Amino acid sequence: MKTAKRAAAGLFCLGSILLAGGLAAAQDATVTVNTDCNSARFNLEPRLNAGPQHSESVDFLLNRVSPGVDLVVGAGNDTAADGNQNRLAGFDAYYVHRAGANCVANFEGTISIASINPTVAADAPRDAFFFADDILGSAAVELARTSAATLIGTTTCPNGSQINGNNPKCWPVQGVANFISNNPADSDEIRNSAIAVDPRTTGTGAGDLYVAAQIENTAPFPATSNVQVIACSNLTLTCGSTSGASSVVASGTDTFGSFPDIHVRADGVITVSYWTFTKPFGTRPNPIDLKFVTCTPQGAPAAPICSKPTLVATSNLLPGFSPGDSQFSDTLYPKHADRLNADGKTFTTFLVWDRCKAQVPGNLSAVCTKIDVVLASSTNNGVTWSAPEAMETTGHQFFGAIRLDASTKTTNIVYYSTQDDQFSQRAKIRLRQIAPGSTTLGAASILTPAIDPDAGIQDINESSAFGTFDFGAQIGLAAAGTGTAGQSKVYVHYTSTNVNGVFSGILAPDQNNTLVGVSY
Repeated sequence: MKTAKRAAAGLFCLGSILLAGGLAAAQDATVTVNTDCNSARFNLEPRLNAGPQHSESVDFLLNRVSPGVDLVVGAGNDTAADGNQNRLAGFDAYYVHRAGANCVANFEGTISIASINPTVAADAPRDAFFFADDILGSAAVELARTSAATLIGTTTCPNGSQINGNNPKCWPVQGVANFISNNPADSDEIRNSAIAVDPRTTGTGAGDLYVAAQIENTAPFPATSNVQVIACSNLTLTCGSTSGASSVVASGTDTFGSFPDIHVRADGVITVSYWTFTKPFGTRPNPIDLKFVTCTPQGAPAAPICSKPTLVATSNLLPGFSPGDSQFSDTLYPKHADRLNADGKTFTTFLVWDRCKAQVPGNLSAVCTKIDVVLASSTNNGVTWSAPEAMETTGHQFFGAIRLDASTKTTNIVYYSTQDDQFSQRAKIRLRQIAPGSTTLGAASILTPAIDPDAGIQDINESSAFGTFDFGAQIGLAAAGTGTAGQSKVYVHYTSTNVNGVFSGILAPDQNNTLVGVSY
């Protein structure tokens, strides 16, 4: 699959608990699904000959448009590159909601036509958004920055589809993070990237944008990879390697550092998680180590200084696996969040990942009879970690995502779960929260109707290099609030097959990027 690879946008109904799709389930009493942002298709794609979207990202500025209306920016791989539709022509699509009491995309577009796996990040202190994607066939990440005022303006960013990146006024500041090797024998290519912005307004590195990426060297066999981090200036996107300063290898001496996630704590310390093989690629069995790193900012474009990676846990035999007889692959992809503790000095880090708990004996294609999303935590900067705890005990759980609401210090975790389907195939998005000061998971809340990852026209036109069908690699998740109970919001940007397209005159499930909003 293409792995490389969030109140209301309007007003939230706060008077009662609303279960998505009318489903009955145990629901956390403080969580409310917004009726106007309840599993809404978040693109402007025509229904005729529609193409799939997946691997979403999302972020938002709370109440930025008007009281109760958030400025929401999503991103994802969009394969609806159909010139006949006069729409998008690249994978790196963005979608913006800026008006109305619902969650529709008012406009969408692309930054370029040769990039994939886009991500977005909001910068609330500076009223801005960042966009990043992987430039195909290179070791570089394309970057863009815009202000909230620009995205809200209908003159600079008119409604509709901004085709082929031909509306640069929406993202006026652009740059490139070049991950350049000092070894001329290397043949480096970007595989996965992630971005994070320092939320501080003072101190070394305040406001800097950090880009973490898996850089694969294809010159040796088997290919090796590491995780590197580059620092970029906020306003101009002047990045390390383009200004003479180098990136830092955050994965240390690990030879297969892969799938990084990056965040910046409230004290400016950068945190990175990733995984690596423990033995040479192709060895069977070959467990995977999940690692964690802290880095000290030096001020962009200088690269941060990183600690030696520490071990979180050792996980399943392979990084990619299929849940039961489903036709898509899940990829082990650690993600984390850092919570400032009540003392205002120390942090608790939570890390989630997908693991293959039980594998079909002797099956080298890694079909898993039980996939879990599990959680571990650390209170000493990643030196030691708690034992992994599963989100659920039955069915499959996959594509776990985690985000902190810094205003209330509530940690939000979402994932697909098939536990309500006797065949363990149709999945619902579930949300579990960790209360401030706690490390205990709260009750699960169901946010969406059941979704069939194996349904849809993508089964015909989205076959991946692994011989399975491409349902993406991740769920987009964002959380923010005012610090007052009931005024925090969560957006989940995910893949759904519950809206039909029209193909050769026949209605069939179409794979769409979809948005759901929650308040608590």
